[in-house]
Amino acid sequence: MHYNLVKASNRRYLEELKNRGHEMKPVYDAVNIMQDTEWVINKPIYEVILKLINTDSSLGKLPTNPQEIPLPVKPVDVENNDEQSETYKENLIKWKREASLVYKERAKSKSKYIQVRQILEEARLLLDRSFFYPYQLDFRGRIYPKPAMLSPQGADYSRALIKFKYGKQMKDNISFDDFAIAGAGLYGQVDKEDIQTRKEWVRERLDTFIGYAKEPLTNTEWAKADKPFCFLAWCFELKDFAETDFDASFITTLPIQSDCSNSGLQHYSAMMRDEIGGKATNLVPSNKPEDVYRIVAQKVIMKLRDKTDPMAKLWLDYGIDRKLCKKPVMCLPYSLTQYSCRQYIQDHVEKEYRENEKPHNFGKDLFKATNYLTPIVWSSINDVIVGAKQIMKFLKDVSRLVASENLPVTWTTPKPLNFPVQMMCYKKESKRVKTKMGDSIIKLSIQSDTEEIDKRKTAQSICPNFIHSLDASVLQLAVIKAKEKGVTNFSLIHDSFGCVAPDVHKLSEAIREAFCEVYEQDVLTNWAMEMKQMLSEKNAKKFPHIPERGNLDLSLVKQSIFFCV
Repeated sequence: MHYNLVKASNRRYLEELKNRGHEMKPVYDAVNIMQDTEWVINKPIYEVILKLINTDSSLGKLPTNPQEIPLPVKPVDVENNDEQSETYKENLIKWKREASLVYKERAKSKSKYIQVRQILEEARLLLDRSFFYPYQLDFRGRIYPKPAMLSPQGADYSRALIKFKYGKQMKDNISFDDFAIAGAGLYGQVDKEDIQTRKEWVRERLDTFIGYAKEPLTNTEWAKADKPFCFLAWCFELKDFAETDFDASFITTLPIQSDCSNSGLQHYSAMMRDEIGGKATNLVPSNKPEDVYRIVAQKVIMKLRDKTDPMAKLWLDYGIDRKLCKKPVMCLPYSLTQYSCRQYIQDHVEKEYRENEKPHNFGKDLFKATNYLTPIVWSSINDVIVGAKQIMKFLKDVSRLVASENLPVTWTTPKPLNFPVQMMCYKKESKRVKTKMGDSIIKLSIQSDTEEIDKRKTAQSICPNFIHSLDASVLQLAVIKAKEKGVTNFSLIHDSFGCVAPDVHKLSEAIREAFCEVYEQDVLTNWAMEMKQMLSEKNAKKFPHIPERGNLDLSLVKQSIFFCV
């Protein structure tokens, strides 16, 4: 079956890519290097998940049969008198409300339950063979494996099911240190501590973790990890290493991931040379990792303490932490709105109550409470992330000008990648179609693109698409540089870079070098000049001023341990 390298349906855009193919050789090189990685199924993980599925166990947050989620007990009208009848009506309304939430949860869980069974079936078919992943780019240059289910970019249990066919010898303590740091990150308890603390935390618990691997179905504490199945896969690798008496010639094949520290904000801070944002997102060296989510949470707490109303006290009693602020802060670079911010806060409170039984005193309707907190979280984010807001406004203003001329926003990713990005946000039109099905006439609505660019949608889309194109550029360049340094296997998820433990230092150097090389160029000015060339003379006069850059020394990224770890 034939697939285009770039997943796009616009023929003119595909023709443009074909004509400019000679300009973006590094993009092809990066994809080919990734496709050269050979994979196998991680059999111990497969056996654990198979047993859990067969017993319908939710251990490790594994999706279970949604029909097993129990409905609340329906009230019974014992005595049919007026007083009892009124009580019964109230109880019935309450029951319907609670049952409605269960039905929604069942509907939400159904696709996840089907997905885990499909992934397990794919793994079964590949148990005794090795395989490769074909990759495809989207219109921003982001790289995805073509198989949608079992993949290195899938859910936690999906990633744990696969590992590299060929590995490398552990050799020295440095490799094992990187292996240990990865284990601490997967568990999550000390992943915000300094590197030494993480290594010591793992070394003190080696026997415990090996015990998880020996009896994963009875010794189930591993399931408390942030990424339970990937952590269990790490425990299995540790057990295999320990069984060789930690022989330096042990060949490790487990992908070890290094995650960038809020990559969206890192890109904005690098573009603006923003010292405050750069410090908050670990672009500069420090002894402990900076945590922008924690910084925002502390701002929110300070603002709540200045208030005297009861709702502020309720939120302080509930507890404002980094987890509550994480999703809003993480999504800010991708055009977060206050509406979405409120929903993320509500989702967090409901999840904490459902999964961790964390109580709250906000009553049944969380809207009022979350609506109160949203502007406080929003203003706190804006206090911490100043540079990003300036760039986002600039990007949106310029995009509206381009869209007003009925042109798609089009730019080229930084050199040497030179990938052409074309963001086409056309307005939709709906057509009613009548068709006969059996003896019935069915009326359907079909949406299709018009020839008119949607200015509102263009302005909303530019921030995430621009940042994703830069993410893709850093990844592609990092893969090429890492290959030159001797890294041969890659497990990549946009801003998360994976290889075997002995290659972690080489890949880390490559990531930092790639990031600096991309931002040695004035990325924002180059993008702005491409936009300005598209505008008429009238709109060119309305072009906003490019935000002024700060004085951040970007070369410090190469010395920052916590930039990507």
